[in-house]
Amino acid sequence: MELVTGVMGSLLPKLGELLKDEYDLQRGLREKIKSLSRELESVHAVLRKVGAVPLDQLDELVKLWARDVRELSYDMEDIVDMFLVRFNDNHESDDPWVLRRLRKKMSKLFKKAKDRREIAGAIQSINEKLQEVSTRRARYRVDSFVTKPAGPVSIDPRLQALYKRSTELTGVDGPMDRIINMLSPRDDIHLSDKKKIISIVGFGGLGKTTLAKVVYDKLKPDFDCGAFVPVGQNPDMKKVLRDILIDLDKQKYKHSIIMKLNERQLIDEIKDLVEKKRCIVIIDDIWDKKSWELIRCALQDSNYGSRVVVTTRISEVATHVGCYVYKMEPLSHDDSEKLLYATIANAEGKCLARPSAVACEKILNKCDGVPLSIITIARLLANKPEEDWSEVYNSIGFGHGGNSVVENTRTILSFSYYDLPSHLKACFLYLNIFSEDVVIEKNLLIWKWIAEGFVHDEEAAGVGLFELGEGCFNALINRNMIQPVETQYQGHQSKARYGEGYVYGCRVHDMMLDLICSLSKEENFVTLVDSHEQVELPPSNARRLALQSINIKEQNRIQLANMGMEQVRSFLANRCAGISLESSHFRVLRVLALEYCKDNVIFWHFRGLYHLRYLGLVNAGITELPKEVGDLIFLQTLDLRETFILELPESVGLLTQLLCLYVDHGTRIPADLIGNLTSLQELCIRPADNNNFNDMRQFVKALGRLRELRVLQTQIDVLDDSMEKDLLESIENLHKIRYLEILGTSWGMNITWTRIGFISTRHLKRLCLECIEFSRLPFWINSSSLPYLSFINVTVQVVQEKDMETLGMLPELYCLKLYSRYTNLVSIKHTGNGGYFQKLKFFKIVGSSVRFDLSCCDCSGGEIKSSFMPSLETFETDVHVRFLKDANMLGFDKLGLENLPSSLKRIIVVICCRDACDADVEEAQAALEHAADIHPNNPTLKIDRYGEEIKRPL
Repeated sequence: MELVTGVMGSLLPKLGELLKDEYDLQRGLREKIKSLSRELESVHAVLRKVGAVPLDQLDELVKLWARDVRELSYDMEDIVDMFLVRFNDNHESDDPWVLRRLRKKMSKLFKKAKDRREIAGAIQSINEKLQEVSTRRARYRVDSFVTKPAGPVSIDPRLQALYKRSTELTGVDGPMDRIINMLSPRDDIHLSDKKKIISIVGFGGLGKTTLAKVVYDKLKPDFDCGAFVPVGQNPDMKKVLRDILIDLDKQKYKHSIIMKLNERQLIDEIKDLVEKKRCIVIIDDIWDKKSWELIRCALQDSNYGSRVVVTTRISEVATHVGCYVYKMEPLSHDDSEKLLYATIANAEGKCLARPSAVACEKILNKCDGVPLSIITIARLLANKPEEDWSEVYNSIGFGHGGNSVVENTRTILSFSYYDLPSHLKACFLYLNIFSEDVVIEKNLLIWKWIAEGFVHDEEAAGVGLFELGEGCFNALINRNMIQPVETQYQGHQSKARYGEGYVYGCRVHDMMLDLICSLSKEENFVTLVDSHEQVELPPSNARRLALQSINIKEQNRIQLANMGMEQVRSFLANRCAGISLESSHFRVLRVLALEYCKDNVIFWHFRGLYHLRYLGLVNAGITELPKEVGDLIFLQTLDLRETFILELPESVGLLTQLLCLYVDHGTRIPADLIGNLTSLQELCIRPADNNNFNDMRQFVKALGRLRELRVLQTQIDVLDDSMEKDLLESIENLHKIRYLEILGTSWGMNITWTRIGFISTRHLKRLCLECIEFSRLPFWINSSSLPYLSFINVTVQVVQEKDMETLGMLPELYCLKLYSRYTNLVSIKHTGNGGYFQKLKFFKIVGSSVRFDLSCCDCSGGEIKSSFMPSLETFETDVHVRFLKDANMLGFDKLGLENLPSSLKRIIVVICCRDACDADVEEAQAALEHAADIHPNNPTLKIDRYGEEIKRPL
């Protein structure tokens, strides 16, 4: 709906804004605005019906009418926005000459009178255009029909997954065995009669249905009866219940009498049937909790050793359905290759010699292990000579059409798109501005959505814009439309942070990106120009223009300067060369992002960009930020990372609506600037090392005035006791903070936190205080005060056992990095509570040695081990050989490393050899290697040494 209606949702409130007394519009004009609003509300209601129907099912006349209304809504909002911005331009002149100031004030009054006349003419023009499209609406009878006239009913392409050929079942053996293992009674004879439910989750095309069908066929002979029933997006639940009954007992329910039963009667029939039988039931492709609840009611009495498997694309539904969730993973490279060759050979009906490795490798990389995409592309290749396969790679995409397999693939993936709530469709298609295979930064993507107006603060009272945008991002992940990424990318270099629990960004699978490009082009949502296409003028009605990896030569530079950009709302250039921009060409620009452009980007000035909300200049070769940046009064995001800007202009302090500021190390910040930006919610800044102690001191004090901050990432050199006091006071003022990361330097002094009065916000999720040393673990770090805390990186003087007990009870703790000044031995004991370190995936402890002691619990050893750090994947520590030798712990069998959970994937150890003899060091390393070898998951072991030059005296 958001795409069909354009910006109708935000336009209507703005028309209401025009009716306020402060704009002093004439009575006749006010009546026209009221009439216009009423007509638009009527149009909006019809468009909501249109937006609920997939594009390929809309009548062509309806699509044409909706397109005209969409473009008109953009034009209307642009006109209203320009009037509101110009009328509310309240920048006061600081001209000292009274007469000149008076002249300017009179000029402004005349200008506002002119603005009123212009808006009156614009409203009249809008009314005329709207009457035109309204007449067409009546002529086309849009209200009476939306979808195309009924034609042949198409077959659901997902049904083909139930009848896969053996060549298309590559890679299912491993997942099938894991699913069957999850369905087993788990060595407990008392659970054998209990019903067990598991869910299989993953995005469209991963092969969930195929896997479920293989499991069903494998297990069905061991059960009394079985059912395999598809559900779908908008299910007829009576039909679903009938299908379950018929599959379970075809003889009894093959007669038409079943058609007369209502839902309650159908549920009762199923309950009676499964109560005394051992059944296996597959519920395929379920989309919502409500549908499942009805099915669950029918199956709730099937406790005779029955098994239920549910497949879904939505993680939230998968978690709701069953205690056991199996997340589908893409095929391995080897299995992908086997599936590609087998499908091609089978399609050709003959043996296939090994084809070009280069062409196949490129194609497999694009498919990224998704069976549906591999099979689709294999069938495209089947009837083409091998020498043409490289060309197929560059032409793969949904937009080409003409192939039933491609269309089926598009249909399957588009089910997920059309199931999105209306406000998520625009957020999803906006991903078209990014290149293939890039990691999209979550926070900056959300700020772009906000700048474009996709996120509205009226949607939820009391919830901030960013939180609403983050909810949209999480919803797309939950629906498996995008893939979460925890690895942070800094420029072109990647730095893996195993299991830190913070979703830094996302990726979009190539097949999903093809779908986005197709839909976006059809809806004129994003106009994309990349290196695969000739650089030419975009269409005159382009609203968002994205340039990717193109070199704008001198003749094309003139083209870019002269193209019609008045209606462009987002202009984005990524890895381009020769960008030269004249801001006067843009009238309604909201997002300007120039990232990783090879040459220096040429700006003339920022004047006239009154609507700009987002300015990103990452690695854009900018050496100076024009002082006119202070005129961007509505700017919300300013991203200046990896630039060569030596100092921010003082005018940045005028950006009172700025919500997000990114500035790299090397850019000097004027002392009083930060304190003026009191609306900031996100600040990522490393003040320049210019030995200006006064600037650093003022910066520390200014932080305390930023009471709206949710995210703070900075580096501070604490120079003296006075600055230490100011820093702690500033931190205490950040009552809305969610992510707090303050790094230190080797030359800054360490702060010892001994305060007891600090009360942290309950919403704190990430805590990293490298420049602060706590005398003990702060009392406010506990499960009741910080229920959402998922990341901790702190230093305490001495780690105590009760500290580990406190940390173990944090319900959301995902990553723990604990440093101590003094070496000691800390026992981590299982308390018998099932939630102990329940979500911890990354555990690093430096300075102290740990012993994993499970002997304190009365429960059986198997139960303890299954609930002790059950999610841990990475354990990182340092080993002080001399200390452990003196404590008689060098053998490591006493440290309980064998108690680490079966989920463990890697162990990273630094061996401290100081004051230790070579034999003890070798014994320590051998013990570590043995512990890794005997661990059931065979984790990788990485060992480094330091301090070998300092030997123990003989």
